[in-house]
Order: sequence, then structure tokens, then C-alpha cells
Amino acid sequence: MKNVMNFRTVFATAALFVSMGLFAQTHPGTTLPGASTDYASGVAEGTTYVVSGMTIPVWASPDAYYHPLYNAATSTWTLTDDFTWTWGDVSTTLTFGTNNAEDNYNTITAGAAGTYPITVTENAPAAYGGCSGAATTIDVIVVDQPAVTLGGTASYSLCEGNAGLPANITATISDGWQNYRLVWTLQIKTLNADLTDKDLYDTDKATTIAGLAEEYTPAVPEAVAAAGGHDITSVAGGFTVIDNSSTVYTYTLTSINDQASRFGNFIALDGDLTDPSAFTYFANAETVTITVHPTPTTGPIYHIQSGWAN
Repeated sequence: MKNVMNFRTVFATAALFVSMGLFAQTHPGTTLPGASTDYASGVAEGTTYVVSGMTIPVWASPDAYYHPLYNAATSTWTLTDDFTWTWGDVSTTLTFGTNNAEDNYNTITAGAAGTYPITVTENAPAAYGGCSGAATTIDVIVVDQPAVTLGGTASYSLCEGNAGLPANITATISDGWQNYRLVWTLQIKTLNADLTDKDLYDTDKATTIAGLAEEYTPAVPEAVAAAGGHDITSVAGGFTVIDNSSTVYTYTLTSINDQASRFGNFIALDGDLTDPSAFTYFANAETVTITVHPTPTTGPIYHIQSGWAN
């Protein structure tokens, strides 16, 4: 009798898992964007970042026993029917793409800046006891979009060597979250005596660039690890005249992004980070112009020749 009961138990267990396989669900419409390696695995991080107004993907690892056909390592997103996941945010500042659905994948759209703990709970259907697991938590840190400014004086027009010329040009980055990409340009040109354009130069101030319509761009985009002041001076030897001509240095900030905002592009790019221009850049146009003039050379004094009217 005991052997018969054991056989029945084994048969019932096998039938259960066959049933799981026959009625397995997958994520609605498509699989998770990107690859499984793009998401935290192993020891999951306790925080994630997003820029206010942007959306990031998240997924809760399903119970391995109840979902034997789910394998993140092979991007096999098959779930057993009727299990649901409940997501929570006590602040109500975040917006979930779905909730209490038969899907462990979700999206989070950020509201105002701040740190918001979110929870998720896996719920078994009545056929499996109708119980819910203990909630797991992650902090979603929402930051304002990154910004950058040159600040200070917007225009200089001084003679070479004047103490009022800046020693360097500093771009100050604020908000966002680490690993910024800063887009800025530098144009160096000389002027004719009537202050019309003459020549364009590279940052070494020795190489002439043909065509005055061109702009020399030293770094697009430039990687900057952290917020704060970032020196973009780049020119060799400081702000000096070239070819004994008035010389104009024009720095122009164009745009900036950060790692948090790039997270917000993940879904649209399906995890593809190979094209930097595909990411969202926040416009931040600002210009500083430094015009350095050669010091006039004072000529000799002419007078009546000493032999005149001798």
C-alpha cells in the first residue's frame, strides 16, 4: 500500500510540472527588452536610478520551483500560469506599467526627484494555495535631468597678457547621476585688421583649418565621471594671439546626458548602446567668447632731419 501511495505522489508531481509546461505564459507581446545580462543577477543591487519623467524596466526573479521553465541565463521567459506580481510604491510618485498581472516584468516611470522604496510580491493562484511570498524591496532614486553651465563672464575682449583674461574655462555639471556625456565645441579663429574672419585653427594653434564655416570640435561627447567643475580649456599655451592677429576663442556648450538618463533609453533602444547619438541629450546652449588682441607696437618718433636748413 505504501508503494502505491508513493507512485501516486510521483505521478501527481509529474503531472503538475507537465501542466506547468503546457499552460506556461510568456511576457505580453515580446520578451524583455535587451538581454538578461543587462539586468542585475546574482547579488542584485539595492538601488537603481532614473531621471524624472523617464521610464526604466525592472523584473522580479520568479520562484524557481513554481517556474521551472524560466531561465534568465538563456533569455527563456516562460512563467507558469496564474501567478501574479504585486508592485507597491507608498509615495505614489512612481508609475508602474502594470500591476497584479501574470507577469514579473514591469516598467517604472519616475515623477519628482527623491528616493522611493518599491516592493514586489509574488502571488500563487488558488490551485497552489493562494499564498503570497514576502515582499522584496529596491530603492528607486529619481534625479533631475543633468544640467551644465559655463557661468561667469560670457564675453572677453582684451589685449594679450591682460590679467583679466581667464586662466581656464570651467563647465559646471549639476543634477543627474554620474558618468556624464558632455557635448561642447571650441572654435579658434584669427581676424583681419578690419575684424573680418581670417583663418581657423586647431587647439595647438599651429594647424590652420581650411574653410571658415567649419568648427573645430575637440570632444563630442566627452566623458565626465562626476558632477561639479570640469575644465574644458584644452587650448595649448593659454589664450594668446596667433599670427600677430586678433584671435577669437569661442566655447559653446551644446548638450549633456548622464547614466540615469541613458537607463531611461534602455527600452526604446532594446539594450543596444552602440550608437551614442541614439541616447537622449538635454540641450544646454551657452557660449563664452574670448577675443585676444595683439598689443600695438609703438613706432619710432619721426622728426625733421638734422641736416635740414644746414
